[in-house]
Amino acid sequence: MIKSIDRIGIAVKDLDSALEVFAGKLGFRIEKIYVNSEEMVKTAVITSGDCVIELIQPISTNSPVAGFIEKKGEGVNYVSLFIENLDEFLSELELKGFRILRKPPSVIDGRRYTFIHPKDTNGIMFELTEY
Repeated sequence: MIKSIDRIGIAVKDLDSALEVFAGKLGFRIEKIYVNSEEMVKTAVITSGDCVIELIQPISTNSPVAGFIEKKGEGVNYVSLFIENLDEFLSELELKGFRILRKPPSVIDGRRYTFIHPKDTNGIMFELTEY
């Protein structure tokens, strides 16, 4: 079951420049910056109130995020949905014909996540997250 929007992922070419805008000018707080070698990205998690955004910079031309930026430019890459029971929800989605991009789900910092193919959701890539 979908409980809420968890975070929004924004693909950026240059993380430092993006942080100047989001943290320096808009006032978001930098929670952490880390490298996800599986995704081949460097990510900054930033917050303001209940709003959580991930700024995602590819660190390899082979990164899916690099491909996204090349095709569509910088911008919203995905909307992450907080899911109460990820395995059960994924089973239901697959029965309905949705394509899941990462099986089994990846894990980072105790958070399990995967993605629904954007062609199945009107061009929006949804990340499905369970803590």
